[in-house]
Amino acid sequence: MMKAWCEMIPHHYSGDIEIHGEFPYTLKIHHLTGNVPSHVHYFLEYTYVFQGEAIEIINGIERRIAPGAFTLLFPHQVHELRIAPGQELFMYNGAIGLQAFFNRSHPLMSLQGLLKEAESDWHTSYALDEPYADSVYRLLVQMHEEIRSDRTWREAMFVSKLFELFILVDRFRRRLGGSAGAGGRNDARGGMWTVIRHVYQNFRDPISLSSLAATYGYTEAHISAEFKKLTGGNYSRFLERIRLAHACSLLIGTGMKVTDVCYEAGFSSYPTFARVFSERMGKSPMAYRKDGKK
Repeated sequence: MMKAWCEMIPHHYSGDIEIHGEFPYTLKIHHLTGNVPSHVHYFLEYTYVFQGEAIEIINGIERRIAPGAFTLLFPHQVHELRIAPGQELFMYNGAIGLQAFFNRSHPLMSLQGLLKEAESDWHTSYALDEPYADSVYRLLVQMHEEIRSDRTWREAMFVSKLFELFILVDRFRRRLGGSAGAGGRNDARGGMWTVIRHVYQNFRDPISLSSLAATYGYTEAHISAEFKKLTGGNYSRFLERIRLAHACSLLIGTGMKVTDVCYEAGFSSYPTFARVFSERMGKSPMAYRKDGKK
């Protein structure tokens, strides 16, 4: 059932500081007893329910989730959870910083490449069957143990199991026919969500409302209005949010010069980058890097 978009103005969650650090991955167990309001992230999120049930709403589409439900949430997706009074939900909740997701250095180990087709699914929540659910749950238990331990090679072990997990999920969704496994095709999955995905996937490139209008056949006014309705903010703010998230990851997780971070994150000039960063983050890029490495 399509929820009224006027009710879906989201919060913006930046996530834990480690998402922007040298190891931009987290995995935690969440015990939820109440609703989670509409929100979007500065990172990629994945969840797996192992006890309880809830209603999950992604881009306005509602689905029931229960044990065995695996969900991928990309930064362009507005989502929320509804938990009935007196009910509880237990789930693994993992996050991946954009620095890791958009890593260009190792094509074979590319999360974006691995999850590229899933990004086009209208609803990225999958009710895994028992064999897949058992395998995914076992991997998550092992990953959770690794990330909380002080074992040698724990980070490498965690990432290797993360890729194994995503490969299993991708095989499952392909077996069900790709997006059909996510609840079937829906006319609404095209249209403006195609435009939004394009902006999210190509945020490093010079993208303007006029270029989007020419590419997709909409007026600039229509794109601007739909961005605000679907993402809770205007087009410029959406693009800015993705670019800033990537810049934060690069500042903390790499030794790149700040000027190089500016252009790698998609900003066209350093003065603009410095001004926007300071306004949104409350400190300069250099100060952010210094504080993040303490």
